[in-house]
Amino acid sequence: MSRTHVIARGALLLGAVGAFVAACHSDTTLFAPQPNNPIFTSYVALGNSITAGFQSGGINDSTQHQSYAVLLANQMHTRFAIPSLAAPGCPPPIANLLTGARVGGATSTSTSCALRTAASATATLNNVAVPGITTFDPIAIGNPADTLLQNKNPLVQIILGGESMVQKALDNKPTFATVWVGNNDILAAAIGGTPGAATPVPTFTTNYKAMIDQLVAGAPGLKGVLIGVVQVTEVPVLFQVGVLQQNAAAKAAADQVAGVKLTIDPVTCAGANAGALLAFNALPTYKTRPAPATGIVFCQKVAGGGALDPGDPGILDITEQATVANTINGYNAYIKAKADSIGFAYFDASPVLDSLRKANAVPAFPNLTSTTAPFGQFFSLDGVHPAAAAHVLIANHLIDVINAKYGTSLVHVQ
Repeated sequence: MSRTHVIARGALLLGAVGAFVAACHSDTTLFAPQPNNPIFTSYVALGNSITAGFQSGGINDSTQHQSYAVLLANQMHTRFAIPSLAAPGCPPPIANLLTGARVGGATSTSTSCALRTAASATATLNNVAVPGITTFDPIAIGNPADTLLQNKNPLVQIILGGESMVQKALDNKPTFATVWVGNNDILAAAIGGTPGAATPVPTFTTNYKAMIDQLVAGAPGLKGVLIGVVQVTEVPVLFQVGVLQQNAAAKAAADQVAGVKLTIDPVTCAGANAGALLAFNALPTYKTRPAPATGIVFCQKVAGGGALDPGDPGILDITEQATVANTINGYNAYIKAKADSIGFAYFDASPVLDSLRKANAVPAFPNLTSTTAPFGQFFSLDGVHPAAAAHVLIANHLIDVINAKYGTSLVHVQ
């Protein structure tokens, strides 16, 4: 979901993540003699890291096979080719939350990329999602302005091979498409506590329209689902400062990760303001802040605070949370209107995440004693990207949306 996958280091250690992110599969294309409905003859999935199968700050062929798009294609009984990435990955997924160690022995700062497996060299790909993209990118490959993707994201060339995402999708002559693009237009800004850095709604609208118009124009009769941007404040890498006030164990763990005893400012964190969200991966920055602000957590900016006003880039205060929600609502209002105008279904994934929190399936603070699921079973070790269990939920919700819209009879993933 994000261009930023920095995970905090600290003295607490977690064991190696399960073998599900380290194993390797040679099969990269699923075939079936006949799709269970003609509209699924050629299914393509456009998107970013979630759709691609990015988990725990990395991606390899094992995490790719757990993507909701692969699960959905299985239920459609249709061909689905993925750009299978060899183990340990590109980059390898995180194996240890707090040290940053990755599958295969890479470090948290490693840029290692094992490239694609030879078996995945196929003429056309059905999953054309690329981690890190924003709404600007799906039709922008080759545009000199697209320097971030061309120069800093090797997966662009590895997956798309010089084509744009939309062009790569159209190579399949698709009959059905899912499009989940837009989370990265705001995710990094929200986690960084700088919601003003998100893509403005008018720019988002222009970008999204260009992407969908080009896709639909290139595939007459195309059917599909447009998926809304999630309310990114639901990701468990963000936790409420109030948890540290109320839970001594969480406070002790946060202090250890931060490397300094944290002090929750009693003025700016009073009352409802304790609902400010703090990014787990920002904890180590409190140790390095200049005195007298070292170790002090402010839930709001301190007017005229001088040295006591570090800006708290890892804090999303109550007002900023409302800004994030309003921006995403603006994004999704357009996505739904666009889906309606072209006859596509629309799916909002945010209620799925919200239901997990209401069911206490997402911890209020990472469980650092867990070796495999510190953010709960539904989120991977980066606290942002869904784990395998969440991909099943997403696939099944999509199946319900597709069946209702198109009168199909897809069955749930078991």
